[in-house]
Amino acid sequence: MKKPLIGITQNYDENAMSYSLARTYVESVKKAGGLPVLLTYVKEEDLDELVQNLDGVVFSGGPDLEPALYSEEPVPALGGIAPTRDNFEMALAKAVISAGKPILGICRGCQLMNVACGGTLYQDLPSQYKEGDLLKHVQSAPRWHGSHSVELVPGTKLAKCFPGETNIRVNSYHHQAIKDLAPGWKVSAKAPDGIIEAAESIEYPFLMAIQWHPETFYDFNNFDSVFKKFIEVCK
Repeated sequence: MKKPLIGITQNYDENAMSYSLARTYVESVKKAGGLPVLLTYVKEEDLDELVQNLDGVVFSGGPDLEPALYSEEPVPALGGIAPTRDNFEMALAKAVISAGKPILGICRGCQLMNVACGGTLYQDLPSQYKEGDLLKHVQSAPRWHGSHSVELVPGTKLAKCFPGETNIRVNSYHHQAIKDLAPGWKVSAKAPDGIIEAAESIEYPFLMAIQWHPETFYDFNNFDSVFKKFIEVCK
């Protein structure tokens, strides 16, 4: 069977004018049975042609999103933003959705897809989240280590990746998170403090948004299932 072509978004250094991506994304796609294609930024008029040649897209992690994208002004604790990347990925998200291709959003990619579909974000959890005691969401442990648990919502696409499990441990490297879910989305996992750790579209064929970094677990079978499910759908 032909291996699916999987586009992966990259970060862009505005000063050095260079692209970058952690190799764990590439290795996870390869191990799950896909062929990774690292996406450079192209003009908006070329996006439809680009997307038509892909079987699925991974929106990777990276810096904070520009708050104006969800009609907010920046708070003092907002981190660095990448306007060129924001503009490209928002346009790419719309092109991918229009084409109906499978989507996996990871960390920033989770947040970006929620915003692209009409949701909002906490710009900074420590200063804005008032619903209870906040967990440590920027861990000091190695990236492959699961630092806190999340509860899976039964019946979701994500829960089906972990049959027989109701809670899993995940890594955590974010100070932003989903606040208001995009219309037509549902929560698929929450942390013990109530933070949305994963969500998915009810209406779209396959759009899974995950706040943690499953790609760093590509050497661990239980987390391979996220990428395996994604690649299976892309086939």
